[in-house]
Amino acid sequence: MFIKRCFTTLLAVGLTAAFCAAPAWAASDATSTASAQEAEEAAAKKKATAMGEVTVTATKTEVDPATVPFTMHTVDREAIEDQPNHFMNNLGEFIRDVPGVHVAQYYPWGPPWIHLRGTGYFIGRTIYLVDGLPLNPFLSVAVNPNDVDQVDVLLGPSSALYGANASGGAVNYMTRKGRAGMGAVAKIAYGSNNTIRPHTHVGDKVGNFDYYLSYSGDYSDGYQMKPLDGMLQLYGLGKKQYLKEASYEDNKWRNSWLAGKFGWENQGGTRLELAVNYNRRYLYGGQQNFILNDNGDILVSSLKFETPLSTWGKVKLSGGYQWDDHPQQYNNGLSMVNGEVVLDSTINYTYDWTRQTTPLEGQVDLYPWKGNVLTMGAFWSREKEERTYNYTSGSSTHSEWTTDQTAVYLQDQQLLMDDKLSLMAGVRYDHWRYHDVFIQGNEPQEPDDITKETTTYRGGVKYRFNEYVAVRSSAGTAFWPGTALWFFQNTTTGNTWREANPNLEPEETWMVDLGVDITLPAWGTFLGVTGYYGEIKDMVSYSYDENPYVEGGSIIRTKNIGGARIQGVEMQVRQPLTKELLFFGSLTLNSSRIKDDPDNDGNQLRNAPDYWGSVGLRYLNPKLFNAEALFRFSDSRYYDDTNTELPYFHMKAYETVDAKIWRDWQLAPDWVLNTCFSAVNIFDEDYATEIVYVNPGRYLEFSVGVRYLF
Repeated sequence: MFIKRCFTTLLAVGLTAAFCAAPAWAASDATSTASAQEAEEAAAKKKATAMGEVTVTATKTEVDPATVPFTMHTVDREAIEDQPNHFMNNLGEFIRDVPGVHVAQYYPWGPPWIHLRGTGYFIGRTIYLVDGLPLNPFLSVAVNPNDVDQVDVLLGPSSALYGANASGGAVNYMTRKGRAGMGAVAKIAYGSNNTIRPHTHVGDKVGNFDYYLSYSGDYSDGYQMKPLDGMLQLYGLGKKQYLKEASYEDNKWRNSWLAGKFGWENQGGTRLELAVNYNRRYLYGGQQNFILNDNGDILVSSLKFETPLSTWGKVKLSGGYQWDDHPQQYNNGLSMVNGEVVLDSTINYTYDWTRQTTPLEGQVDLYPWKGNVLTMGAFWSREKEERTYNYTSGSSTHSEWTTDQTAVYLQDQQLLMDDKLSLMAGVRYDHWRYHDVFIQGNEPQEPDDITKETTTYRGGVKYRFNEYVAVRSSAGTAFWPGTALWFFQNTTTGNTWREANPNLEPEETWMVDLGVDITLPAWGTFLGVTGYYGEIKDMVSYSYDENPYVEGGSIIRTKNIGGARIQGVEMQVRQPLTKELLFFGSLTLNSSRIKDDPDNDGNQLRNAPDYWGSVGLRYLNPKLFNAEALFRFSDSRYYDDTNTELPYFHMKAYETVDAKIWRDWQLAPDWVLNTCFSAVNIFDEDYATEIVYVNPGRYLEFSVGVRYLF
């Protein structure tokens, strides 16, 4: 209650100040010179819209963000560095404060579970991208937060642009590249749970060449991610499968990252760019001889080339290689014997899971006449997975399967009425072929392949009345064919079995939205409100059922359960209160309910709470200090579509207060010292981040670093 009162007070003060103090702030600036005032207003406007000069995520081509009719948000490097340092060192925290985005957290080797617009299932309804190329969400951890330049979030069905997994939208992480004056940085951070995070990078632009190189680490004694007392509680309530792998001890981890980006660009605009991100991971399972990731390797790389076609077009070619090696070791685990918890640390088996993906894309942008951009492209990728179980008894099993995806797309944008009116439409055809999918470890496999195909659409319109008010609306469809591992394969080895469902229907989604953006450049004000409505047909639902054949094991089963109705409103405000102090906030009100299913009708869609958001204050005064304070909150949510009323399955509402304070100290003309203190979950709130995985409570971190300016 105390935190809620703090939030109410902060929100009231912020909103009052935003609408009362803004004119005073503007008036106090009247004595400034005209050029200084224009510069400040331009900077405030850019900060208010949270956009850069061009965007590619929303359209796949470089356009002015002011002309984009789709709902999109950008978190740039400056905003990333202003945020508190979270206990989970991954990319999800960057976008927690974006309206329409709800983030849950998993193990350190897993991705953030990013749910967009109440669609509530990150694997099948959110597409993850790194430098514009799609990838399996679990491979996104190859990128360290220090190496991200900006994050674009595109809300609403985006399959017509990026293919499957885009029912709720797309999240594109763009990695850093060398810039003139970037220099070299070395820093070290120490946090709760004996967490040590070193980082160093160097970057520059010399003539036509640019480069960026970095190393980052995250080494921690950890905490109990699946606490024993919580798993015992579930055991007593009938969910016995969670006890076996409970955290008997703290889950310590070691993560190391290497990153590099090298680019060349001539004066004519031709550019060649190579990016590489590598991660080595170790995660202790919290029990002797139980290792969730035994020094696995993950690599995400891309090679891009683009060149202008005189003044009437541009050609873009891109390709990548993505690799994930995930070795694990399992013991016999925890069990209940005569009312007592007993650990059997005997090694049962080792398990190795590898994935490799090769995406290729070619695109041509044409400018047939003024204000028109016609985009044509083709995409192909192959994802190959292998799993090998080696048992201490001497037996072993091996299976592998492959997914091929082929697509072609067409998009057109037309600007009219002196660029005040923007019209955009796109269409995409996708074809998937799943090889060797159903029966694990047997030859030949039957059937040997399955194919899926679909055509998706999207369109949008935006009208800017003037520099202050713009109205936009968009509509789109999405398609998710499922994955070979989760939906099309029988697995009868290990702790977690899978049961194939060859009759599973693919999901289809459609959604429309209507939004208004209000920008007041003189005051630096930005207000955005977007309403949305959508439906999912043939919704895929999965369950972890107790395995009667393996003590403490699970069977994953999938089925179609009808559809879902999704509706809500996203709100965002940014308002400078003084030249140094900025107020910002976001709120999403959402209703995601299952329909047309007799067993689940009216239930809340998994991982789709009824509200979430944040409010914050940012103070930037380089001569004194810089600080940011955030209040973040979320309504309760369910882990499953049946809305199981059990602890962890029904994850309770939470509120957190986070803060950060930092300063740069000029040691010499070319040397800068940085000191920073960050506190997350200051009031030590206890809540589940995602089903049985909990947060560690209060997390404190102090860092010191030095920068040398070239």
